[in-house]
Amino acid sequence: MQERNLVERLKHHDEKALQELIQRYSAYVSTIVRNVGRDAFSESDVEEIVADVFVAVWNHVEKLRTDSLRTYLGTIARNMAINRLRQFHFTVPIDEINLPSHEDIPSETEHKLLLAEVRAILKNMKQDDREILLRFYFYYQHIPQIAEEMQYKQATVKTKLYRARQKLLEQLKERGYEYEE
Repeated sequence: MQERNLVERLKHHDEKALQELIQRYSAYVSTIVRNVGRDAFSESDVEEIVADVFVAVWNHVEKLRTDSLRTYLGTIARNMAINRLRQFHFTVPIDEINLPSHEDIPSETEHKLLLAEVRAILKNMKQDDREILLRFYFYYQHIPQIAEEMQYKQATVKTKLYRARQKLLEQLKERGYEYEE
């Protein structure tokens, strides 16, 4: 109920709502940025990316939904951190760039189809299983951090992660996707 109220206030450009959003979620956003950046970001880089996340939310407030505020913030944080990491790469001479050949197009299409299947499977998983998989593989959180934030023992997180991964792989196999173990 509080998030719904917060989102509505944000949509009406209430600056106090933005301050509340920052206060409530800055630690969460910072954690995602640090996890994606590993040791590549200085503390000032992290702070700048976190600020950029909240500016992006403010500038695109019409996209906010009450049922996915945390996910929306996490996705923006992850993408902005990845984009910042890309800026650290040096330019590559043109003759070293590997352009995809026409043979690669089917594999790119298969990759997109596989992602769609994974999303569909995740959508039908139990909330805890889905959250643990997303935290581990999408937000790059470590098991101790997941355990602490979800209030589980580390062994429980490991077990749930293993079982959820097995369910995901089984369902992919049922849908015709082969994988290597």
